[in-house]
Amino acid sequence: SDVSHELRTPLTLVQGYLQSTLRRSGNLSAPQKEGLEIAADEADRTIRLLQDLLDLARADGGHLRFKVASEPLHQVVGEILEMSQSDRIQAHLQPVQAKCDRHRLKQVLINLIDNSGDSKPVKVDVKQSGNMACIEVKDHGCGIPLTDLNKIFEPFYRVDEDRCRATGGTGLGLSIVKTLVEGMDGSVKVHSKLGEGSVFTVCLPM
Repeated sequence: SDVSHELRTPLTLVQGYLQSTLRRSGNLSAPQKEGLEIAADEADRTIRLLQDLLDLARADGGHLRFKVASEPLHQVVGEILEMSQSDRIQAHLQPVQAKCDRHRLKQVLINLIDNSGDSKPVKVDVKQSGNMACIEVKDHGCGIPLTDLNKIFEPFYRVDEDRCRATGGTGLGLSIVKTLVEGMDGSVKVHSKLGEGSVFTVCLPM
């Protein structure tokens, strides 16, 4: 927790200088601009990794705070998807009320969408299932082997990269998802078929 906190501040400063330089990139050559863009992307990725580590450390210590309130889940999810500005996301959002933390739910959805890869379509559904409000995130990736399904929510666990990078870039995204969802008294499960894709289902109390 201490290390994550101390490293995040200078990295944010570095990222700020990189972005500032890119905004005034008129006198840069194409290779220079490309190099700065790669550096800025890596800085951003590392900052997000440190934030995930910080959140996991806080959760382990019982210090991760939630502001849970009754929310129109379909509207909250719709706002998050609109902010993502991704044209590969298809959404079907049934009106349903749920108890959730807007900020934490945003982290959950971003991690699940990032986990699906960058190119293929992703379908997001909001619906009621019994006394729970559920969000389904379905991708059309390579799927997750059955032997890995029970392990993908563990910190730093990755599916065999020769077959599929199904758990994202850091190995922390799905662990964060599970921690945040359970912190809102919800649950998360996954169903997957090799060669067809995966469906992650987040259920929250109504």
